[in-house]
Amino acid sequence: MTLPGPEPTPLVYSQDEDFLIAVGEPLALTELSRIVVAKWDGLYADALRNACERAFAGTPVQVCRCGADTLAALRQQRADLVLLGLTFVDLDGIDLLQTIVRERLALRVMVVSGRKDEHSLQALRVARFDGFFDPYAEEVPALVEALRQVAGGQGYLSPTLRRELFVQRSAGMLVPRLTLAELQVFCVIGDGTDDREAAERLGLSDATVQTHRRNLMRKLDVTTSAKLVREAVRLGVVRIQPDGSVVRPGFEQLRAERASRKPAGPAVK
Repeated sequence: MTLPGPEPTPLVYSQDEDFLIAVGEPLALTELSRIVVAKWDGLYADALRNACERAFAGTPVQVCRCGADTLAALRQQRADLVLLGLTFVDLDGIDLLQTIVRERLALRVMVVSGRKDEHSLQALRVARFDGFFDPYAEEVPALVEALRQVAGGQGYLSPTLRRELFVQRSAGMLVPRLTLAELQVFCVIGDGTDDREAAERLGLSDATVQTHRRNLMRKLDVTTSAKLVREAVRLGVVRIQPDGSVVRPGFEQLRAERASRKPAGPAVK
């Protein structure tokens, strides 16, 4: 059950005209009651915890190494601040972010990740978060300051993220090159899933999936299904885990967005 609490800060400020960063009333640094670090890599998780202890002395910090544990901990007790990675062995971090926001499990969320593939950045564009920090490009002192900035009610975007956005804008983003329907199909067939299985999963006809596949190959300038899979991995539409399992970042978010755009059916008399 979601714990009661105030609504998340409205999206009122865009720091880079690319992401909507929530800015609101500052949290009192001396009154923070709980911080959760959600990062699968143990070394980075410890480094993030140490940074939190430096930024907010005396505030309890809990470390979670997988998505399910993160949700369980937050559902048991909401956090003032969550430092969220995007890669876990069980859940995708973007979908996890959406759940945290939807269920109001944290007052502030800072994404901490070096993942800046095109698809992930596109998914983050419609997500609510309060900061993005790249731990592979910035040092601990910068993280401490970024944490205080986010807790103080200001957004934060890593300089490396801004540079990546500039490069991708120059090359042409995946969206709007692809329609929502095409991107949703791409998320499913991007791991090699055949048309029939994809059609069953998406509730479409085989012919519709075949049409989307042809359009994807034409728009992405690939000539075979194998090359389409490689392109899906390169763009971050799918990620293959070390154990062979497949993660589709932002797929549930994409499904919900497309469903919300479908016209309503005729009223029942």
